[in-house]
Amino acid sequence: MNSTQWAFEYIHNRLRVKNIKQGSLSDKDINDGLIFFKNTLKSSIKNNDIDTLSFIFDTVSYKDYKALKETEWETILRKLKSSFNTSWNPEVKIITGKEHRKRDNTWWTDRVKADKNLNKNFYWKEYKEFFLEKEFNRNIVLKLENLVDNILNNLGNPQDDNFDRYGMVVGHVQSGKTGNYSSLICKAADAGYKFIVVLSGTNINNLRNQTQQRINEAFIGTNGNKEKCGIGIGHNRDLKDIPLSLTTDTADFTIKSAQTMIGVNFETMNVPIVLVIKKNATVLKNLTNWLQDQYKDVISDHPMLVIDDESDYASVNTKADNAPARINGLIRSLLFLFNKSSYVAYTATPFANIFIDYKAENEEFGKDLFPKDFIFPIDAPSNYVGASKIFGSNIHDENESNNDNSLRNNFLVDIDDNEPQPLPIKHKKDFDLLQLPDSLYDAIRVFVLNVAIRNLRGHNETKHNTMLIHVTLYTLMHESVHSFVEEYLTEIKDDISNFGNSKNYKQQSHHFNELENSFNSHVKNIGLEFSWVEVLRSLNECIDKVITRQVHSNKQVAQLEYSSSNPISVIVVGGLSLSRGFTLEGLSVSYFLRGTKFYDTLMQMGRWFGYRDGYEDLCRIYMTSTMQSHYQHIQEVTVDLFDSFKLMFDQKKTPDDFGLAVKEHPDNILQVTAKNKMRNTLRQFITMDLRGQIKETARLSKDKNILEENLLCIKNLVNKINSEYKYISIPSIKSNSFLWKNIEGKLIINFLNEYQVEGASQFILSSRMPIDFVQEFARENPDSWDVAVYSGKGNIYEITDGIKINAEERQINSKDGYQEVLQRQVSSGNSEAINLPEKIRKGLGAQRKAARAQPNRNNILMLHILEDKFKKNIIAAFGVSFSGDGINGKSTRIRMNQVMIDEINNFANDETKELEDEE
Repeated sequence: MNSTQWAFEYIHNRLRVKNIKQGSLSDKDINDGLIFFKNTLKSSIKNNDIDTLSFIFDTVSYKDYKALKETEWETILRKLKSSFNTSWNPEVKIITGKEHRKRDNTWWTDRVKADKNLNKNFYWKEYKEFFLEKEFNRNIVLKLENLVDNILNNLGNPQDDNFDRYGMVVGHVQSGKTGNYSSLICKAADAGYKFIVVLSGTNINNLRNQTQQRINEAFIGTNGNKEKCGIGIGHNRDLKDIPLSLTTDTADFTIKSAQTMIGVNFETMNVPIVLVIKKNATVLKNLTNWLQDQYKDVISDHPMLVIDDESDYASVNTKADNAPARINGLIRSLLFLFNKSSYVAYTATPFANIFIDYKAENEEFGKDLFPKDFIFPIDAPSNYVGASKIFGSNIHDENESNNDNSLRNNFLVDIDDNEPQPLPIKHKKDFDLLQLPDSLYDAIRVFVLNVAIRNLRGHNETKHNTMLIHVTLYTLMHESVHSFVEEYLTEIKDDISNFGNSKNYKQQSHHFNELENSFNSHVKNIGLEFSWVEVLRSLNECIDKVITRQVHSNKQVAQLEYSSSNPISVIVVGGLSLSRGFTLEGLSVSYFLRGTKFYDTLMQMGRWFGYRDGYEDLCRIYMTSTMQSHYQHIQEVTVDLFDSFKLMFDQKKTPDDFGLAVKEHPDNILQVTAKNKMRNTLRQFITMDLRGQIKETARLSKDKNILEENLLCIKNLVNKINSEYKYISIPSIKSNSFLWKNIEGKLIINFLNEYQVEGASQFILSSRMPIDFVQEFARENPDSWDVAVYSGKGNIYEITDGIKINAEERQINSKDGYQEVLQRQVSSGNSEAINLPEKIRKGLGAQRKAARAQPNRNNILMLHILEDKFKKNIIAAFGVSFSGDGINGKSTRIRMNQVMIDEINNFANDETKELEDEE
């Protein structure tokens, strides 16, 4: 353990004790803790205080300690704050079904949890004390416990005679669903559940094995070799308390292994039985056969919990209900065996789940898997790196700090050199790969730089490093790509090993210049605390440890394995096996070319999502600008669905009386999910509601003539308004912004008709400026308009006589056929509050949604004179901030679930009946 890591762990352990006592730590607590230790250490070394030094250096030899630089102390402080100051305040908004509301849904928290005769409080206590509180601050653990208590409340009480429960927990990709259901398993076991089945996300061994390892660490305490792991480390556990697992790290369920296992008896078992199985027809059939053959007369009286991970995959019925799809039918048959069963679906992409027919049920297979009893959407903690942080969202990124925004600037790197050669997205399985794109070589260099930087930050002794290359479906192509990657990495490793310490290293190999160029392009600009020379020195120390692995159907290649005792730095070339559920530990660089037309599949491929504490600034995602647009659209659709869930809760609706729908891609480029999962859906046209929204021209033309004409549009409008209306001067950063109140709607409509919006017909729903909708809105609402011109930090620009502003400086990136404002956000700060009284404006700060919701507030046409940060070009842009009094606009398509279809049909039938009664 190096000095940086040792010092971090020492301070962290002592702050953790204080955190448990206080419940939380402030920045001052953390700063004071570090300064106290730093000064104590310095003083003890200076005075040779043997007693204090012996106490401090209880795990590390004093002789091995190297004095830390100031930058290393800053790294420790940043890691401590990340560890203790992560905020997470998830709202408990569980949507419950009609029948479910009549039940006792506080049985766990109100009675059983506090009753020592009913609640063992053993498995959760151990998971919390020996695992969770070592990894997370106490505030996070308490919030997690509260969430899981609420989920358990909505499952059946094991003490009841019979029950069936069907629920769904909706999280985010790689946001900690495994930790959530591991906690649920522990608490369910304490409550009396004796048979627990975890359905691994796919029919792939590596994911099932990884899930088994997580359950071993959280619940069982030993692995397949009976070695202690996770909660089993650090204390002696009585054998009578260890759960019985019918599966191991490497072996799925088989009847033979179950029959040879000593102690498997439902009648006499005092500990829970747990299985982690693939969604495989043979495995599921073997399980149901074994249960029926061995325990037919007794299993029905024992409570069973089924956790269905990645429940939108394979579990959803794609056929008629009287002859359901194989996996769906087998899951339902398993549940049907038990008089007492609870089924909890976990997913981050619930599109297919909400499309299940909520009325489907038959005598042979029982009820379908629609979450009729509860739906629980869960927000992610503040340190979660997800789609909204990476791709932006006009809903979730509005209140981010400048630091958050600037960090997101660096995540995405465009791939624009793969087509038509050397690596097209569409290719045959025997495609002749002659070389890799230069962008992929750049990505590899960035990854090895990350390894070196994380080594300087003290990560590599305890944490993994991973790069993902996902460019193809085909095994032969995986092997070809891997061969080129291995060859290139070997060249870099050899040259660094041979020449990295020499004074004239740049003359010895072109790789050093290329590494430094990648460092300057992608890493230096994040405010890195290390110089290129320091990073190169670190590369000399750790480059030899970087390896490559392939993950595909050929099992003859070396397997990807993450061991807690042996951290690795690995470049992984893979595809389908890594595209859903599997966690790539310490992932910091993804090179992504794979395409798919399905929302859910595409979002699940996002292996870069998750927690990147201590190295979020190093994360890079290489993908085409087209793919970035796809992700932006899907993210916005996902946000809409989450908002629908919250609306269901607020309106006290149930899963079977509140219809859900998903917006379809306006150009049919993408599809919500597979067609056979949408059998019970209906496509319908709806209208866009602009109330409380902001729409902006983040996408801009590259055509100089169009840019000049648009600039003239703004000049003409300002000149016309300024000659007829009196402006209000609003104090700004360098100069003044201007506001004109109660402008005639005709002027607004003319401007909207004249300004040429880039890509106006493309991605209507996800566009920042769906001009057709906005024009229709203006025609329908000609009154209540204000116009604002904003001043920024750029050079002085005169729009018309008497109206001078400082241009708003923005980074504008070149894309395929157009250019785009960085983050797709033209306005910033409290710009939407410009037409509110000063006192209210200051009170709202950057709460932009709250500004739009203010009573009697006019809609604002927001005019922007942008100055390209690098080229210094002047570009005209505009936005519209709609008050809460908007109307519906132009039609677009949605995909409705069966509940909504029935709602519409019932409404139509009621209207018909009313007309008949009138006659």
